[in-house]
Order: sequence, then structure tokens, then C-alpha cells
Amino acid sequence: MKKTFLMLILAMFAAGTFAQTDSLVTVHQTRLDALENAVNELKQADKQLRSADGALKVRLDNVDAQIVSLQSADEQNAGAIVSTSETLSHNIQGVSEQAQGETNKVSKNLFTTIIIGSIIALLILAVSLLLYFLLRKRNTSAFDQIKSAQQALQEEGLKLDEKLVELLDKQLSIQNAAPAQAEPDHSLALKVADEIVRIETNLSRMDASVKGYKQLAASVRRIKDNFLANGYEMVDMLGKPYDERMKVVANFVSDDTLKEGEQIITGIIKPQINYNGVMIQAAQITVSQN
Repeated sequence: MKKTFLMLILAMFAAGTFAQTDSLVTVHQTRLDALENAVNELKQADKQLRSADGALKVRLDNVDAQIVSLQSADEQNAGAIVSTSETLSHNIQGVSEQAQGETNKVSKNLFTTIIIGSIIALLILAVSLLLYFLLRKRNTSAFDQIKSAQQALQEEGLKLDEKLVELLDKQLSIQNAAPAQAEPDHSLALKVADEIVRIETNLSRMDASVKGYKQLAASVRRIKDNFLANGYEMVDMLGKPYDERMKVVANFVSDDTLKEGEQIITGIIKPQINYNGVMIQAAQITVSQN
């Protein structure tokens, strides 16, 4: 009986011990697996580090090669710079010497040119003065001839106008002696007025010393008096200020010699004619203005 109980106890102890041992084995196996996994990860990381270290060494080798290449290029550039500097210095010195020589040559040529030019200018001035005095003497004679010819033409023109005024005066006298009509004919009077204005314009441009001037001027005054006696009035506008209210046909021309805004009647194409105080012909005039 005691042996059976003892065996039972031993069996229970053995079962408990086995269960504990199995549990410990399971725990240790789990830990062992974790350690193996950690070792594998460390091996993988070590492998990656070794690969990165190799790549880094390759890059360092490339950098060292580039540094060596740059040092070699720098030495070559330094040599080229020294060589170019020496060449430029030599060329600059040569150009400077050449430029100095050219400058001296140009200065010498310029001085010679100035002397020659001065001599030529003096010769031209002397010849010009000589020609001026010769031509002046000749032109004075030619001017006198032209003036004499112009005066002769003016005198002939005055003679023709004098004959025309006499003819017009006779025609007016004949018309005035004719019997009066209910409706007077103004055609002859208007024609005479136009001719009188033309003659007065010509006289205003002539010198009063021209032969026949005073005689023609007197004839014009006489025919105008005759006009006025028969009821015709020639309105005098020449040389007077222009007024926009005038009943005229005006042509405007610029004249810078006048004052700003000034307008002067400087030409009569057709005069204004009044008959017994009533206008029968409007004036056509030229107005100079600034």
C-alpha cells in the first residue's frame, strides 16, 4: 500500500517535472528563434553596410581622380595664362610703338596740310577779292543799264495809260451828253472804274520821278471827279484796315511784316462802285494779314 502511494507520488512529480521541462523547452526555443532572427537581421545590416562602404570607397576614388585632374588642368591653365600674358604684353608694346610712330607721322602730315591749306585759302581769298572788284565795277554798269531800261518801259506804260484815260474820258463825255434813260447803263462806268484802279495800282508801285507820272496822276483825278459829278463814287480802300463787315470778296495772303492780328487791304482787283449812294458793284480785294 505504501509502495503504491509512493509510486503515485513519484508519478505525479514526474508528470509535473515533465510538464515544466516541456514548458521551459518551449520558452527557450522561442528565445532561440528570436536570437536567430536578430542574428540574421544583423548579418543583413552588416552586408548592407559592407556594400555601402564599397560604394563610398568607389566614390572617394572618383573624387580623388577628379581632384588630380583639376589640379593638372589648373597647372595647365596657369601656364597658359602666363604665356598669354607675356604674349599680350609683347603685342601691346609693339602696338604702342606702332601707334606712337603713326601719331608722329599724322602730326607731321597734319602740320604740312595746315600750311598748304592756309596758303591755298589765302590764294582763294586774293582771287575772290580781285573778282569781286572786277565784277562790282561791271555789275554797277549793268545795274544802271537795267534801271534805265526799266524806267524807259515805265515811261512808255505811262504814255499808253495816258492815252487810255483820254479815250475813256471822251467816252464818258459822249455818254453823259446822250439823253437820259429810265434805266441808266452802268457798263461803261464799271469798265472805266476797273481801268482806273489798275492804273492807280501801277502808279503806287512807281517812283514819282518817272517822266509822265504826275501828268497821268492828274488825269486820273480828273476822271474820278467827272465820275463823282455824274453820281458815281469809287470807294477808296487801298491801304486801309480790313473790316469783316465790309461787303467785299476778299483774298487773304500772309505778311509777316504786319503786326499780329493786323489786316490791311493791299490790292484792289475790282473797286466798289456806288451810284447815287447805292452800291452797284462789290469790291474784290486782296488783304494782307499776320
